[in-house]
Parts: sequence; C-alpha cells; structure tokens
Amino acid sequence: MSKPGFLFLSIFFTFFVFAETNVYKISMMGAEIGKSTETWEEKINPDGSCELTLRSLSEMSLARGLDAMTIKSDTTLSADCKTLEPKRIKGEISEGGSKILVEGVNRNGVFETSMTKNGSRETSKFPMPKNTAFFGMIFRKLNVEDLLKGGKTSIISEESLVESEISYSAQKNDDGTVSATVVFQGIPIKYTVSGKKVLRSEIQNGLIVYTLASMPETKTPLTAGSRDILQNTKLFNSGISIRKPRKARNTTFQVENADFLSIPETCFQKKVGSNTLFVTSDAANCTNIPVPEDTQSNIIEDSSNPEIIRTAQKIVIGAPNQLEMVKRIAKFVYKHISNKNYNHGNMSASEVLRTKSGDCTEHSALFAALGRAAGIPVKMVYGVVLNQNGEFFFHNWNEAFTDGKWITIDSTFNIVPADSSRITLIYGGSDSKSREQVSLSVLRFLNNTRIFVRGFSNDK
Repeated sequence: MSKPGFLFLSIFFTFFVFAETNVYKISMMGAEIGKSTETWEEKINPDGSCELTLRSLSEMSLARGLDAMTIKSDTTLSADCKTLEPKRIKGEISEGGSKILVEGVNRNGVFETSMTKNGSRETSKFPMPKNTAFFGMIFRKLNVEDLLKGGKTSIISEESLVESEISYSAQKNDDGTVSATVVFQGIPIKYTVSGKKVLRSEIQNGLIVYTLASMPETKTPLTAGSRDILQNTKLFNSGISIRKPRKARNTTFQVENADFLSIPETCFQKKVGSNTLFVTSDAANCTNIPVPEDTQSNIIEDSSNPEIIRTAQKIVIGAPNQLEMVKRIAKFVYKHISNKNYNHGNMSASEVLRTKSGDCTEHSALFAALGRAAGIPVKMVYGVVLNQNGEFFFHNWNEAFTDGKWITIDSTFNIVPADSSRITLIYGGSDSKSREQVSLSVLRFLNNTRIFVRGFSNDK
C-alpha cells in the first residue's frame, strides 16, 4: 500500500474496544408506553485518545385524552473514557412530528451549544466545571463506593444542554445491587444499579419508569395502568365548587404538600398564608415594566418569522389601542387553530400558524409570537387551571403588556382578561434552560399535592 493511502485510512480508522446494547421498557403508571435502546461503545482514536460514546434511541406513545402523541429521540453523547469529561453531543428530538436538532461541543473547557427548530437557531456557551459529565453517563462516572458515600457533582443535561448540579445517595441491597437516589433540580429520581449498569429508574412514584428489558418479571405485567398523561397528572379540587370557573374574578386556594415556596407571587397572585394563594384577574397593580425576553423571538415563540410578522400586521391594522390589538390577536388564535387536539409537543408558533393545530401550548406560543411581532410584550405562563368538573389540569396561557399594564389572556378559551380559577407555577423564558425549568416545576408540583378552593367571586 502506498504511504499516502495508508495515511488516509489511518485518519479515519478507529479501534473499537467494546460495544454493549441495553434495551429498556418505558412505562407510565404501570402501562407500557415505549422503549429505549442504549448502545455503548469504547474506541481508540487515531491520536491514541480513548472515547466513550452512548447512543440513545427512544420512542414513546402517550395518550392525551382522545388524542395521542409520539415522542422520538436519537441522541449520541461522546466523552473521555477515563474522566468522562463531555466531548460532544448531537441529537434530534421529535414531539408529535415537530423536531428540534441539538448539538454541543467541548472547546478547551467551554461547552458551545446550538438548538435548531423550523429554521430558527439558538446558541449558548458556558465554562464547564471540573468533573462534569453528561447526565446520561453519570453511573459510568460514579462507582459503587462513590454512590454509597454520597455527594454532589456537575452534569450537563442532554435535554436543555445546560450545566447544573445534582446530589446523590445510595444503599447496598442484599442481592448486591445498589439503590441510588439522584436529586436533579429538586426532583428525586430513584435508580437500581448493578455495577455501572442501570437496571431500573423511576420518577414521581411510578409516573415514568424505565426497566431493563432483560430483567425477569417480578411483578404483575405492565397492563393495569393508564397511558393517558392527562389523567395521570390531573388534580382534584377538594374544596368548594366553582360552578362557572371561566367566570371567576377572585379565587382563594389552599395548596398542600406541594413545594409551596417555589410558587411565585405575581401582580395577579399573592400568598396570604403558609399555604394559601389569592388569585385575581384585576390588573390594577400590574404595572411592572417588561423585561427583554418579553419582546424577544426564540425557537418556540418565533416572532421574527416573516409569516408571523405579516400575519400580526394584518390582524392589528387599524386597531385604536393596544387592548383592542390583544383582543384581536386572541380571537384570531382561537379561531385559526381549528384543529383543537393534543397530538403535538412544543411546536413553534410559525408551525402552529401553518398547521392550524394544537392545544393550549400551541395557542399560547402563537399568541406570544404574534403579540411580540405587533410590538406588544408578552409572557408565557404555565400552571394549572380548574374545569367545571372540579379537576385541575396543567395549562398554558399568556400575559400581555397593554396600555401601561399587564393583563391575562387565555386564547385557548378566547378570554380577555382570563379568569382567576388558575394557579401560576412558572413563567416561560427565552432559552432551553427556562424551558427545562417549566417541565421541572410541573414535576415538583405533582408531589402529593392537594388543592382546595376556599372562596371565589364571579362576574355578575
């Protein structure tokens, strides 16, 4: 073989030391909803460095009332074999057909990331603390002795591509396995580990469980539970009934067993005791100045999209004031999304505009993008809302800054201002970290929470 030919091959050739594949069954409250396949490979690169890769392929089918949504992900992580220091990540996540492409690379200790969705791109970078690892590789990094000793370490979340800290503790079982608990952003995740292999993981008392498919069945097969995420996450009003919740203007809630301290106070929502909230739709005190993210475009509320801008201009032309602009946008969103369904994940506003399809999240994203494109600051609000059957469901709505004050808007129901039969849990932000915080706030609130309506007043 000629020398140039040999050099060409040596640049691209790697030596694979080992490969291992594990398949996990995914269940929700006892019902099987999908599977995840993890393939681990260790290889020696031409420069002599050892690289560990993990490719995770997963697919889940979630029932959401009468609708269903399929979530697919294909993510590959790369790290140093010995230190587990992250090198690269590349992945594609699809929720109901709406895709996000994620990429990240370690450049001399600085992790640079990008997320791309429907033509919009979001970038960030941050210095990695020492001993950082990808969350998905944490049990390759921590051995049994580390787990039993307990401690904290830095991780990069594959979902948000941001760095944060986790704590961990563990105890050894009679069969030689280890039961470990990892606390991520206040959420405890329980694991059963053998050596460096995860046999089982569980979040929120069986809400989502991953079980190694090769493990023998020790319990009743996964058939008894529900695949409906709406039913599995709804809460009940244990207090007095509100006959017409969409007409409520002032409501008092008692909230028990949730992380009450993390529930925010806003100009619409005040804490009046150790576990009591007073919520109003009155905007008289809501004059706080908008912040930059209330006006910015991002990969979900893509207000800079040309079609969003053109549509917003058509809707608000000739409106005498900002309140009328907001009412017009809310009415447009309510009517434009003619296919009301739960088939999607987080579609961008421009995708919603094109497909005319979605639930409360799609309504709110489209309203936010159109409002910002029209020059109106808009917030994304996440929380729970009460229906006429006395059930609380997780919901998404907006606040808009009009004529010098904030007002609430629920374009899912075409209500301006929105009613007070709701509790705000968190405001959405403009980046991946804030979107991850929305999911985490929902999980924290689900922790054995009970809600009581203690009083209300309606429109006359």
